[in-house]
Amino acid sequence: MNLPAVNYARIEGANAKTRVAFLGTGGRCQQHIDVIVDLRDEGQPVDPFAVCDVWDGDETLGKRNNDKKNRTGRGLYPSAKTCGIPADAGKGRISKDYRTIIDNKDVDVVCIATPDHWHAKMAIDAMERGKDVYMEKPMTKTIQEAIMVVDAAVKYGRTVTVGVQSMADPTWQAALEYIQAGKLGHVMQGTTSY
Repeated sequence: MNLPAVNYARIEGANAKTRVAFLGTGGRCQQHIDVIVDLRDEGQPVDPFAVCDVWDGDETLGKRNNDKKNRTGRGLYPSAKTCGIPADAGKGRISKDYRTIIDNKDVDVVCIATPDHWHAKMAIDAMERGKDVYMEKPMTKTIQEAIMVVDAAVKYGRTVTVGVQSMADPTWQAALEYIQAGKLGHVMQGTTSY
């Protein structure tokens, strides 16, 4: 599971459609774009509205051999194409400067999948402009940055979600219910790794 779509169903955007902006459109972000594009194509009230990356992109990267959806590759312009954003949409929807995207009043939520050192700055800047935030892990580079992000979320009343996909995987809930139902027996030891 990638982008927790259930969170987007709770955000009421302009025209009852949640407009998502993607900041950083490399490999990791492609799965998030896929989820939002698929939800849009299924008639859900979401719109892959804007993209931002400093790299123009490469249409040959990121394609899967059996990609029936014919996604267009990684980076700024291929991602805009995948999202269905017209090339002439303007800087408020396609830009190399994330500030241009978050200044767009039509953007409801930003998905941050940039290099880690940008996460806190972009998230705080987006919340200051009234955007909700989904960001890839790690949330921030330092504990102080994490505190600043949390403080901004409280100050501006915004929702922030950090992409720890395995924690959102329904397998863990099923495992918990299995254990709580006593089907596993007495658990004496657990082992994990990182």
